[in-house]
Amino acid sequence: MCRLLGYCSRGEVPVAQLMGDEGFHDFAALSALHGDGWGMAWYEAGQPRIRKSPVCAEGAPEFDKLAQQPLGDLGLLHLRWATPGLGVSDGNCHPFRYGPYVLAHNGAIHPQHRLPELLPPEWERQLAGSTDSERYFLGIMSRLAAHDGDMAAAIADTAAGIERMFSPNSLNAILLSPEKLYAISWHDPAKVPEAQLRLRGYRDRPDEIAAYFDLAYRVTDGAIVVASSGWPQPGWTPLPNRHLLVADRSTLRTSVLPLSPDGPPAAGQGYGPAFLSAGLSWDTAAGLSRERRARHAGSRRGAPARVAGRRTPAGHAGVMA
Repeated sequence: MCRLLGYCSRGEVPVAQLMGDEGFHDFAALSALHGDGWGMAWYEAGQPRIRKSPVCAEGAPEFDKLAQQPLGDLGLLHLRWATPGLGVSDGNCHPFRYGPYVLAHNGAIHPQHRLPELLPPEWERQLAGSTDSERYFLGIMSRLAAHDGDMAAAIADTAAGIERMFSPNSLNAILLSPEKLYAISWHDPAKVPEAQLRLRGYRDRPDEIAAYFDLAYRVTDGAIVVASSGWPQPGWTPLPNRHLLVADRSTLRTSVLPLSPDGPPAAGQGYGPAFLSAGLSWDTAAGLSRERRARHAGSRRGAPARVAGRRTPAGHAGVMA
C-alpha cells in the first residue's frame, strides 16, 4: 500500500510549491508509515525522467531537493509501503516506465503465487522487478494497441480482468503519458488493511482508516493535483470509486469517466469490461467492440441494432493478454 500524487500545471513548478509548504510537509510526513521507498517522475523533451530510491523519503536529501526544483509541468510522486512478500529494492520501487508512459500504484493483488499468470510470457520477461504493480502497468500497456491507443479502455479492461482473475484490494494508480495525466480510482473499501493501519498508528483514527483508498483532486487556474488521502485536503473534490480522472497537459481540461461495463461505449472510448465477463478472448472482444460501436451508431439513426451471423464461441475462455 502506498501514497500517490500526480500533477499537471501550466508551467514548470516545484511539487512543494504546487501544494504549498504546509501541504507538501503534510503529504511527505506520510512516509513515516509508507517508508519503503519513494519515487518521482516528470517529462523532459517528451520523455519521462525518473528518480527513485528504496529508502524512506523523510530525511532523504535527494527527495527534498527534487521537491523544491521546477522539474516539469507534468509529473507524479510516490511513497511506498511494500506489500509483504514483495521485496524492498530499486527494481520494486515505483514509478515504472514503459516507453513514454509511467505508472505508480497503490494497492495489492493476491494471491502472489499466481502473479506470473497476469501477463503472457513475452510481457512477463520485460519485468524489472517482482511486484504486482509493475505487472498491472504492463497489463495496461499490452492492451493499448488493441484499443487503438484508447488508454481509458485499456485501463478499464485491465482492471476488470485483474478483478475477475485475482483478489485486488486496490488498483488505484497515477499513469502519465506525454499528453495526459490519468488518475485511476478502483478499490474495494471492504479490503482496507485495517489491522496493519492500526498497528502503524491509526488506532484512534477510524475515519482515516475507512478513507485509506480514497483519492481526491483540486483544480485551479494554473494546475491540477490529485492525491491519496491521509493528510488535510480542504476544498478538494473526491474522485469516485471506479472512475478515471483525465487531465489534458496542454489545456488543463479535466474529465471524469466511469470505469464501468454498463451501457454502450461513448465515441472514442472503445469497449469496456463487459466483454471480459462474457469469457471472450481479447481478439474476439476487439472484433465485437467494432460491431458494438457500429450497432450503437445504427440504433441512434434508427437502424436495426443487430449484427447478423455473430455467435459467441462456446468455451472460449478470456485471458489476460
